[in-house]
Amino acid sequence: MGFFSQTEVVDILGDKAKAKKELSFIKLFLLSILGGAFIALGFLACIRGSGTIPAEWGSFGTLIGGCLFPIGLIGIVLVGGELATGNMMTMAIGMFQKKISFIDLIYNWVMVMLGNMVGCILVAYLWGHVVGMTEGAFLDKTMAIASARIGDAPLVAFISAIGCNIFVCMGVWLATSAKDYPGKILGAWFPVMIFVVIGFQHVVANAFVIPAAIFSGESAITWWAYLQNTVIVFLGNAVGGALAFGLPCFLMYGRKESTDTEKVLSKAANAASEN
Repeated sequence: MGFFSQTEVVDILGDKAKAKKELSFIKLFLLSILGGAFIALGFLACIRGSGTIPAEWGSFGTLIGGCLFPIGLIGIVLVGGELATGNMMTMAIGMFQKKISFIDLIYNWVMVMLGNMVGCILVAYLWGHVVGMTEGAFLDKTMAIASARIGDAPLVAFISAIGCNIFVCMGVWLATSAKDYPGKILGAWFPVMIFVVIGFQHVVANAFVIPAAIFSGESAITWWAYLQNTVIVFLGNAVGGALAFGLPCFLMYGRKESTDTEKVLSKAANAASEN
């Protein structure tokens, strides 16, 4: 397996941010719906794979769910799609490199998040509720996860979301650094699996599991409570992706532009060597 260097990864991510800026509204929104649907389907697999495992097995069910969930990010990386949490790092690095503006960053984050929510809610309704894949024998698992997400105090949810997006962005970083499909799959898989096993809050994943619980008709969770959770977790994910992960990577591995003085001295040295 071949890999790009850390400096090359920073440049690649910055170029990706610039390319995302150029996407039309329709293409960006459709890719965001696709990205949200991929994450939701990964979460659906997580619930179906772990939802009926006996409690006596301890955390084994959580491990199984964690192993299944990453297919969502792998689909986005290899097939295509926009993911708000990954873009929190990518667009931030592009802004740090001055390839995009702060307005470009905010526009992308908001539009991609809205598209991700549409994709997740569609999967929650069509497959989770209409087909019943998050209900019946799996409803207890769906309700338990959704209630835990909503039940966190705002500060707890915010801090949890920071930790979550450190792992998600690590997965995006590792997948970007790999030059072949096996490397990209492994790079995306393990960090995402870890955040699921830990139980961190992910704003896009929440856009599937909380609506799935609401659609069941058995939950006391309201849409207003879901929207409040979304704002808090979105902000925490943004801090985790842009500041806790993206900024340090940029500072450590970003290319340093030569100052005007350095350029003048370099030209003078070259001229002297030619003489």
